[in-house]
Amino acid sequence: MQDNEKVYKIELSNEEYEFLENLRNELYNKFSKMNEKELIEYFKNLCLEESLNFEKEIKGTVYKVNTYFNEDSKYTILQTLFKIFRK
Repeated sequence: MQDNEKVYKIELSNEEYEFLENLRNELYNKFSKMNEKELIEYFKNLCLEESLNFEKEIKGTVYKVNTYFNEDSKYTILQTLFKIFRK
């Protein structure tokens, strides 16, 4: 962790914690049964690139955000997500 990063502590009730743990376990079980092609399709449908480009007005100023991906990159965003979910 870098010096300028902030850490936030969230206190959950036992019920909330159990809900999140069950959800995490369900997702893990679902993803562990999928092959790589199925995982790619799942995340492509979940994370459409078009939704990464948007406009947002903040205090009277409109900000336009466009996302570009490096085509020469070693890893795709989907590969990074797979790695995270498989841990």
